[in-house]
Amino acid sequence: MNKKVLSGVIAGIFTMGVTATADACSRVVWNTEGHGTFVTRTMDWSEQTDPHLLNLPAGSEYTPHLAHSTVLKTKYDVTGLTTYGLITDGMNSAGLSGNVLYDRGMHTEDSDVDGEVGTLHYLTHLLGQFATVEEAVEFVSEYPAKTEFIPGVPIRIAIHISLQDATGDSAIIEFAEEGSRIWHGAEYNIMTNQPDYDQHLANVERSKRGWGEQEQQFSQTNLGTGGNTNPEDRFIHATYFFGHLQEPTSIINGMVKLDSTTYKIPQDAPNMPINGVMAGYATEYSVNYHLQSGETMLRYQMNDDYTQLHYNVKAIQEAGKPVNFQLIQPGLIGEITDMVIESAQ
Repeated sequence: MNKKVLSGVIAGIFTMGVTATADACSRVVWNTEGHGTFVTRTMDWSEQTDPHLLNLPAGSEYTPHLAHSTVLKTKYDVTGLTTYGLITDGMNSAGLSGNVLYDRGMHTEDSDVDGEVGTLHYLTHLLGQFATVEEAVEFVSEYPAKTEFIPGVPIRIAIHISLQDATGDSAIIEFAEEGSRIWHGAEYNIMTNQPDYDQHLANVERSKRGWGEQEQQFSQTNLGTGGNTNPEDRFIHATYFFGHLQEPTSIINGMVKLDSTTYKIPQDAPNMPINGVMAGYATEYSVNYHLQSGETMLRYQMNDDYTQLHYNVKAIQEAGKPVNFQLIQPGLIGEITDMVIESAQ
């Protein structure tokens, strides 16, 4: 999707008030004892986002901010899914991966120095330049994301970011008035959207008091949520079911199990009234991947499109070719790794 179309789409979405309804997406990381590290995330949105699979070989050029002229080169291969043409979920050749999720509470400062990194390119920059969560967090602590606008779109796109690597390390990054707020450690393995992460952790501690001992929890255990699809309840839902996961038997089994822990928002689910009209959003797709092997499974389900795709990120990176592959196509289903590589220009 080109920038002109992108600008029109986003402007239309936010003009209609979807800023109030885009409480979108969930992400969970699972570092298993014998089968490596798995990641799952849902893309929950109000319309189809036309996801592409992008591969930037090491040495690829990119701009860290749309308002400036600086051009940088990636140190690592970066492979990711795009939302309206921008990478919002990806993994690099060193095993660092990251996810962009909506965060209504984001606060960023304007960028006045050429070379500063904008919110829309922040994940691309982290994956392009750093090998581990630890390295990326050091950069984030000193250089928070700057406000970045898409030309023609008068509003900022509010986000926060999660990171994880093949050691199981994890970080949640919020951009607040005081700068970057970071929760760094393997225990921070679940993420949804606003409010801030401290509130989510407090919600879980409050809810857990009613769950009882884990061996006594069952289908009638009251999770203590106050709604259904909102970010706070999805965070509690994922925390509870993640706690019951048992060691997977294979890589595929690990992806299947982890995928089942995130709440999938049904099509046509009511969210909240906007100007007297009920607005909603739904799970467009879920993507699940294994950091050690690069095996990836994407399940897409929105409007008239329903498919499941498999590809291997490491194989795509080892091919060393730039890729921009449209994932949702008529009849496209199953294993697509070779097709993705062959599509390179």
